[in-house]
Amino acid sequence: MKRIKYGLIFFIGWALSPFTWWNDAFINVPISYVLANILFYITRIRYAWLMISSYVFTNILGLYFMYLGGKAVVKSSKNSVKTVVYLLLVIFIYSAIMIYLERHGKLIPLCRYFYRYCITD
Repeated sequence: MKRIKYGLIFFIGWALSPFTWWNDAFINVPISYVLANILFYITRIRYAWLMISSYVFTNILGLYFMYLGGKAVVKSSKNSVKTVVYLLLVIFIYSAIMIYLERHGKLIPLCRYFYRYCITD
């Protein structure tokens, strides 16, 4: 049960961390926007600074959760070296797939898949 709990903490950290290519649009920026609005209402600090600091905070929080979850999973496993190698291998494979897709023009906005014309930058 502990392993599932720490695996979930690691997953939440991974989703918040800068290691995912999709987290900014779907997780970090919306969380940062809500947090910046709440803090602006309380503190009246410049909104841009609150937005930037909230965004950085969500990324740091993600890295910290990954550290907590990963540390517990590695310590609880019978063969910690094998577990670390496995985690690194998964991260490497995922990164290699993303780099391959991006370099071959397959990592494109969703609107290009569904619409003939879409506004892109």
